[in-house]
Amino acid sequence: MATVRKVNFLSHGINVIGDLYLPSPNAPDRQNAALIVGHPGTSIKEQASGLYARKLAEHGFITLAYDAAFQGESEGEPRYLEDPYQRVEDLKSAVTFLSTLDGDVDPERIGVVGICASGGYAIFASQTDVRMKAVATVVGVCLGGMHRNSLRDDFGNINPETLHQRLSFAAQERISEANGGKPAAFSTLDVFEEAKSYYLTPRGYHPKCNNLQLVRSFEKLSTYDSLAFIDWISPRPLLMITGSLADTGNGGPADTACYSKDAIKKAKEPKELFVIEGKGHLDLYADTEESVPKLADFMGKALCT
Repeated sequence: MATVRKVNFLSHGINVIGDLYLPSPNAPDRQNAALIVGHPGTSIKEQASGLYARKLAEHGFITLAYDAAFQGESEGEPRYLEDPYQRVEDLKSAVTFLSTLDGDVDPERIGVVGICASGGYAIFASQTDVRMKAVATVVGVCLGGMHRNSLRDDFGNINPETLHQRLSFAAQERISEANGGKPAAFSTLDVFEEAKSYYLTPRGYHPKCNNLQLVRSFEKLSTYDSLAFIDWISPRPLLMITGSLADTGNGGPADTACYSKDAIKKAKEPKELFVIEGKGHLDLYADTEESVPKLADFMGKALCT
């Protein structure tokens, strides 16, 4: 069984708290390869990312799951801000942290695994951080694209009035916060009701997770595009895992396979789309029966040969 060590590192001056999973002596020898595992948007390290980190450590990898800045045990104000560029910086800072663990981690054997929103962030971070030698996502999404899609009309065009309203609100929020006002937040479970089947049940419930996001996060996300330079990842390998039931075609928040399929189309080789039959978006937060062996095989070939 893997052992866990509490760690911390700085990300743009913010103290980030993580759990470092160390494989047991009888685990497969991965030549000191390490994996960073990023959590979904309003999640924390004790949920899906921690589960994947522990399972991958059992396959012999040193793994790091951490709370993103502004969330969980990590520092950062205002709380619950979803800043895509800070999330990308967290990933890059995690690589730097692992690279300083002399004798424990081989800096030339570091990969990244992003779950849901972190899937998009992992893709964006690896486009310019060549220290990430292999990239994998599990039901990855681009939160920027998801937010822009919420603005579209029946013809697929962004409604300028709705856009202006949201940006105006974000601008007023900045003034309110500067005057000492409490930032406005909403529960993502009110928008993504299907997520209650994970976050409010034994599969994923944790008392430290409240699934809040600042409303003005939209301003940060509005122009963010995870896939803008996805072709820059090549020749490093890319794996994208999704579920067949995450492709319902109804356009809801759980209908996320489209992001993986779009990313694979835009990426250069080597790349692979791996679809797990009978599983939806939230299923793959907790069900690792097929996803973890696939990730272990992919990362083993990419980092350890």
